[in-house]
Amino acid sequence: MGTRRQRREPALEQPTKGRHSRTMSKGRITAICVAGALATTAVVWVQNHERAAQATPAGSTAATLALVNGKLSYTPDGLGNRIPDFSAAGYKGGDGAAPQALVVERVAEGKGGNDTSRIQAAIDRAAQLKPSADGMRGAVLLGPGKFRVTASLKLPSGVVLRGSGTDTVLVAQGVPGSLVTIGGDGAYTRVGKRATITTPYVPVGATKITLDDASSFKAGEQIVVQRPTTQEWIHAIGMDKIPGGESWTPNSGILAARTVVAVSGNTVTLDAPITTAIDKKYGGGTAWHYTLAGRVTNAGVENLAADATAFTHDPNYGRPEDGKNKEAGAFASRLVTVGAARDVWVKDVRLTHFGSGFYVNDNASRVTIERASDLDMDVPDGLAPPPAFMIGGQQVLVRDTTVTGDRVHAWTTQAFAAGPNVFTRSTATSLSPGGQVDAGPHMRWGSGTLYDQLTIKSSDGAFIAANAWDGGTGHGWQGANNVFWNTKAATFTILAPPTANNWAFGISGKQVPGKHDDELPTKPAPGTIVSPGKAMTPASLYAQQTAERN
Repeated sequence: MGTRRQRREPALEQPTKGRHSRTMSKGRITAICVAGALATTAVVWVQNHERAAQATPAGSTAATLALVNGKLSYTPDGLGNRIPDFSAAGYKGGDGAAPQALVVERVAEGKGGNDTSRIQAAIDRAAQLKPSADGMRGAVLLGPGKFRVTASLKLPSGVVLRGSGTDTVLVAQGVPGSLVTIGGDGAYTRVGKRATITTPYVPVGATKITLDDASSFKAGEQIVVQRPTTQEWIHAIGMDKIPGGESWTPNSGILAARTVVAVSGNTVTLDAPITTAIDKKYGGGTAWHYTLAGRVTNAGVENLAADATAFTHDPNYGRPEDGKNKEAGAFASRLVTVGAARDVWVKDVRLTHFGSGFYVNDNASRVTIERASDLDMDVPDGLAPPPAFMIGGQQVLVRDTTVTGDRVHAWTTQAFAAGPNVFTRSTATSLSPGGQVDAGPHMRWGSGTLYDQLTIKSSDGAFIAANAWDGGTGHGWQGANNVFWNTKAATFTILAPPTANNWAFGISGKQVPGKHDDELPTKPAPGTIVSPGKAMTPASLYAQQTAERN
């Protein structure tokens, strides 16, 4: 992902089934804005020289956001694109804290053997209990001490795996993998007919879509709003020109799982905004009901520590993910993988010596990860940077986290993440003074993520949203319509993809070009840079949006 990476790196897609287990190629979004003066009661300065015609549609004005009389004021661009509302991220769509499950099973420290089967048996017993009205069955409480586990613990709906604080330590054993998995590997599967979006252009930030027939949709239902990746759009953003046979190809596109809030005639109101514009000239979009096999709800991991030192001794640990090694190595070394899941959480956990940390699959939604530390990340020499916190899904909230390591992506998103997603109030620090630590979208148009109040402490620290071009597996435009709010790092590269934009408000650091800028057929346009080097008011965009929503 980084602008300074000297070696090609693999895609970070994981060995779970879903849209992204296929060869991906897609992207797109709408022209969203470019700098312009910002009217606000806060101190705001826009770099007018950062304007770029290709990022702003002809005849449009810049989309802006300002704090006016204590409330956020949004001004859309000429096509109606606006900075998204990120407040629907997290458990229950941002509407509440995770429940406190009652303890129904207890597991004491083992005597030096493998404790995996004992813990899983307790989880399985809890899974047989009748769920309460809030969907909870209960918590499996691990006592203080060390629990030796392999990468195979699986949580079902309504069950929480809870430790007794950091005195409870999961000690990794065997082949690197995810110690705990929440949710199966199912993919969104359409049920019934597709309804076609009739509006010629649905802008970024919109929460309403108009269909040719909305009679089958009802408030409270879960649907997918699909915006396919077409050859026309791939060509428009230049991703059909990537050398080495790595150009993007058409596919199913962004699948935004949303809840219907209301239906009026053929207009459907959604619980969370669209983060990539749906444009008829690039294929338009549809809405449909779905099933998701193996989906888990109301499950969580909390209040424990984990150590993955043993994983680092695996002979495949330092090899890239390819062929038979795809499911092993530093990239697979995690505490938690969230698969097909909704309304789940991880909180109050501390990791040490993991190669990665946390991965939220593309078929997961409404997930909260909070008060989580991924410390002393162990990345072998010569291996591309793995992620500490990786989001492939949507409506995911990651807050109050700490990362330490060298050559790591601290907070990042996967291909075509549908958003809105949030990383907030977190710090990443390199283990050596100049260790590479970066953050931002990783590959292929991860859209609608807020990077909020994040600090990277390293002389080689960076926030990046750029065109990775042929880096990795043809990562191309890493992301679109992302917002960086009051972030701090040594450098930043925030560029605007064709038909879209990226914003940075109150960002601190030296602005530098993208790594591949000189290799691109067309030089990329700068994103919108507002008040560089001077923090914005409010301190947290996510907190302000959440307060105004509530």
